[in-house]
Amino acid sequence: MSSFPYEERILELKEHEQEIIVIKGRAFIITPATLDDVERITSGMICID
Repeated sequence: MSSFPYEERILELKEHEQEIIVIKGRAFIITPATLDDVERITSGMICID
């Protein structure tokens, strides 16, 4: 069992698929990042291995 909520569901997302997760009333769009996304957004990255 994962300690990260929804980990399995997030890892199943295909390229261009999205999920919305609401945390304490704030909505966040979750989508798999491309290499371009990682290069463009250089801060705020959290790595969970």
